[in-house]
Amino acid sequence: MARSGVLWAWWLLLAGGLAWGQVPYARLELLFTSAASLPGEVRGLKAECRLCGIRAVDEWTLYTSAQGRIQSFCFHPQDTKLFFVRPGSGEIRVVQLTPAGPLAEWVLYEHPRPVYDLAFGEGPDGGASLYFSELDGEGRGRILRLEGAGEVSALLTVQDGPGFHWGGFFAFGPDGAVYLSSGGRLPGRLYRWGSRGPEELFRIEGDRIGGFVFLDLNTILYANLGGEIHLLELAGGRQTPIYRSRGRFRISDVGLLPTWWPLVAHEGR
Repeated sequence: MARSGVLWAWWLLLAGGLAWGQVPYARLELLFTSAASLPGEVRGLKAECRLCGIRAVDEWTLYTSAQGRIQSFCFHPQDTKLFFVRPGSGEIRVVQLTPAGPLAEWVLYEHPRPVYDLAFGEGPDGGASLYFSELDGEGRGRILRLEGAGEVSALLTVQDGPGFHWGGFFAFGPDGAVYLSSGGRLPGRLYRWGSRGPEELFRIEGDRIGGFVFLDLNTILYANLGGEIHLLELAGGRQTPIYRSRGRFRISDVGLLPTWWPLVAHEGR
């Protein structure tokens, strides 16, 4: 987990920096991965902002998988484990993180179809369960819950329709609902899964929404499947560029540091 040094974030305009200084997230620490980066990495990013714009961004490598790329990732809410999937693979892989460094990664479960995204959510017993998504290539997808002994059960089935396309990325919101993004299609759309199916919450003309995470019920961070991470306020529609990759393209997923992170963090990260 060695730091790669201090980098300056990319801003479209100084006004973008001014806008960010007015939102309640003047300091952000987040994680991201690029499905095109080899070896696969989950990278950390710390940004501090003021009214004059971005001050500095500290970027480091949280985990490197020498065996292949990483498309999506999530963390166990209590145990110090990182879960991730590779592009086009059905393997859900796990690595235990420790203060001395990561242990050897292993395959937790192998699905017959490629896994697109994964997240922890509340299970039937009230505890944390691992959920993941699949697409069949014909406009139909599912979000599944991984049970014991390698069995799965369906949380919901999603079918593309007029004005609706799901790209496989999903997240559980602060309200407990399931949210979906349109992935690689334009315009980028964010949906909430309601009693009647998908309800469009937001549309971004000219950009895509891949992996995303909630900061609060009104605010998300999203990866645009290019080289950028944006902050989006759903109520007001304000979109703020947070980061542009230098040498890493197709940033596919974004997340937040887990609450247990101080247990494994150490100097020289």
